[in-house]
Amino acid sequence: MSLPPESTIHALLRLLSDPNEQVARTIQDQLARLGSHVLPFLEQAGNDDATLQPRVAAIKEEIRFGQLKEEFQQFVAKSARQEDWEQGAFLIAKLAYPNLDIPHYVECLDNLAEEFRTKWLATESPSGKAARLLSNFLFKDKGFSGNREEYYEPDNSYLNRVIDTRQGIPISLSALYVFVGKRLDLPLAGVGMPGHFLVKVEGETPAQFVDCFNGGTILREEDCEQFIAASGLAFDKQMLEKISTPTVLARMLRNLLSIYEQESEEPLARRVRAFLELLENEPPDVELPH
Repeated sequence: MSLPPESTIHALLRLLSDPNEQVARTIQDQLARLGSHVLPFLEQAGNDDATLQPRVAAIKEEIRFGQLKEEFQQFVAKSARQEDWEQGAFLIAKLAYPNLDIPHYVECLDNLAEEFRTKWLATESPSGKAARLLSNFLFKDKGFSGNREEYYEPDNSYLNRVIDTRQGIPISLSALYVFVGKRLDLPLAGVGMPGHFLVKVEGETPAQFVDCFNGGTILREEDCEQFIAASGLAFDKQMLEKISTPTVLARMLRNLLSIYEQESEEPLARRVRAFLELLENEPPDVELPH
């Protein structure tokens, strides 16, 4: 985008104080589209006229979201070709926490993995046994659990808040389990079973699934089949196969969109929709989230 001269930016900033809210909103949108280039001008305008600070803050927020959207778009462009969805989960968390210190939370995951490796993991442990030990470590020793009392609290879907509060929903607790497990070289994958997200321990016979919302309980295929039957659905083995990174991220986003629409949080709902739109070019196998 070619940037306008400074005189044009100053003219737009003068119009930002227009008492007509529709005019001011139009100017806000124009300034936001100019991106980070106008941030110094916005800072100065807010300092010169305190009444402009709410509008300046709104523009800065839109500029930050534009940068975040571009970062997410870059991730999506390669996400179909990779299994690691940790970065995508943290970028989703920045929708609500734009100043999120991602390296800090990556370090938290590193520390959990290192603590588990030091205390519990023997190098010769088979994957199934290591998965059971990891369940005990995360959901008993470290106190992570499903947030049953406030299941529809948005923070349950944001990985940073799951790490902080040690509470979440099936998909976010499964994400935590997978991300820690990957650091331990465990063969784990997300499974988008209808009604309940699980983690599959790959390469195990019979197949093993981890129910992270229910204390890391280890399930067999027949357990999953019973759950699906109880939900009134016909069981299909495909329901227990690992799902792609775009599908996992879309499921996380649809959870949030449902919450924000019900709570009439339109600004956040609009941003979640924008992220979902970036996933539209991926294979259309996105299931309704739970």
